[in-house]
Amino acid sequence: RLGACTSCGQNIGQAAFTRASGLLARILDTARPGNRHLVCSVSAAPETLVAVLHTDTKPDGACRLDEAETLEFTTVLAAGLATRSPGGLVLRSSVPNTPDQVYGWRLHQGEPEPLSAGEVFDAYCTDAETGDLLPPDSDTDYCVPPDLGPDATPSPHRH
Repeated sequence: RLGACTSCGQNIGQAAFTRASGLLARILDTARPGNRHLVCSVSAAPETLVAVLHTDTKPDGACRLDEAETLEFTTVLAAGLATRSPGGLVLRSSVPNTPDQVYGWRLHQGEPEPLSAGEVFDAYCTDAETGDLLPPDSDTDYCVPPDLGPDATPSPHRH
């Protein structure tokens, strides 16, 4: 439990969850329609926190989300934001008859920072356990993420 901010009294956990919800909404709003696979990981003791979220686009253009997956994903992201722990988010979007797009952000000091196309490529083409190089996925574009726009929950300071 993180408790209240000593500067402003706001509950740090609740503020982080609100911020994480807004960040996830901005990520989904800027992603192209289709099937999306998101992974969020946050370094924590005694083990890394990981959550996966699958979404797709309904015929009316709205995003279809599983409630339990969304809650878990948002909670892991909020933990990273609140504790300022290192972590990352990666999104793979798939649309029929087009290459998949893969991009992401690192979590640094409680803020998402876009990864370069090369960083995304390196992450996907390196075995995390051995460090060995892996072949790139075919029909996949490793790219820079879209601009997420301003944070919807600005604060005079970050918790």
